[in-house]
Amino acid sequence: MSDESLQEARARRDAAWARFNGQKKALQTGLAEKSIPTRIKEAAMDRVMDTVDEAKAVAKDNIPVIGGTLALLTAWFFRRPLINLIRNRFAPSEADEDVT
Repeated sequence: MSDESLQEARARRDAAWARFNGQKKALQTGLAEKSIPTRIKEAAMDRVMDTVDEAKAVAKDNIPVIGGTLALLTAWFFRRPLINLIRNRFAPSEADEDVT
């Protein structure tokens, strides 16, 4: 290698080393402000809040569907008491059966 090419290679190396040190310093400064777990937590919370906001918007647009679904689920959970109530209400009483 000639002396000029060696000096040029050293200059490129020094420039690359300076860029690396600058990036390293920026990373250290950024991590001093907020740690990686804090950044992950904040990003996750942002996604959760976005999802909740979107769910609220969808629910607001579909109130009748949600109401119908809740009514059907309630009827399903209380189906046996409802069936017994209907049977008792509309079943012929014993007094009616004796008259005939």
